[in-house]
Amino acid sequence: MKITDLSDYLEAELTYPIDRENVIERIGSVEIEAPDAEQNETVETIVTNLGQERYDSAEELFTTIIGNVSDEYIGRKFYDDRGGNPPETESGPRDEDNVSF
Repeated sequence: MKITDLSDYLEAELTYPIDRENVIERIGSVEIEAPDAEQNETVETIVTNLGQERYDSAEELFTTIIGNVSDEYIGRKFYDDRGGNPPETESGPRDEDNVSF
């Protein structure tokens, strides 16, 4: 499942509040597609080791899942279009053409 479809899916498939065990039982095998990786994560692998036991809404569960996916789901790491480019080291490459304004 694409991560963009997850919010609507959680709203339609589950009744809230719901505990973590029921989330895993009902939709734990659903795979969330990683945009740049071949290995997807399941809902179960994402929520299993979290301390949260209960979700009061689809939005809360969605936020929990999005906040705990692995690095493969992150776009360009450390990119910030609101500030300057990250400091460059002398040994690192310099990109004079792509400057954030």
